[in-house]
Amino acid sequence: MATSTMEAKRKRLTPEEEKKRQEQDEMVTAAFALSHFMFLRDRIQDGKKKKIIKDDTEETLDLLLRWTSDPPKNLPEATTAVLGRCSKPIRKQLTKSDVKGDQNRLMLRKVQVDKNFLPLLEESDTLLGKEGTRVSVYGPDGKAHEMMFKMWNEKTPVLMSGWNTFVKVYKLSMYCDFLTVFMFRHKVTREICVAIDSTRHPVARQLSETISKIVFKGEDKD
Repeated sequence: MATSTMEAKRKRLTPEEEKKRQEQDEMVTAAFALSHFMFLRDRIQDGKKKKIIKDDTEETLDLLLRWTSDPPKNLPEATTAVLGRCSKPIRKQLTKSDVKGDQNRLMLRKVQVDKNFLPLLEESDTLLGKEGTRVSVYGPDGKAHEMMFKMWNEKTPVLMSGWNTFVKVYKLSMYCDFLTVFMFRHKVTREICVAIDSTRHPVARQLSETISKIVFKGEDKD
């Protein structure tokens, strides 16, 4: 009986202690509510697509129009030594997916490939089939890299199976690096080959649809 009375006295709090405990309980409740709010906010933000701010400046448009109006740079001697019949060039900006390691492929626009590259093909060539064909890709220094040229998703021509190595060797970066891509027949073997040159411009973002249409889709026209 005496023990119960002593325990009851220990459990009895002074008004100051009661106030302090109440303040602590309120702080815990507020902290929990804040934590829950931040959790829900992060979940909502993760579910939303982040808005991509694209380059739509007149300066970039003028820069790229001057670039595309100039003749392509001379190919390295090692490339010209084996250069047979050659296509018109395809130019493009490297995008995030073009240099992403787990993608390992360079995407080209089908309308440009059909217009510029297909005239080089013969009936025996299987360049744009599902299986594709192996091609030698000559870099800016004239060195050859083996890759696969095929259709991806049945509507997008891609260079793959070796593209990641090409990106690393030539230290290519998204947005600032712009490619000039040729297809040609090897002078001796008559096999289909590709030559790629890169030009670095002071561009830090993906081009807007407007600039891309003016700069690159203009090349679709005769």
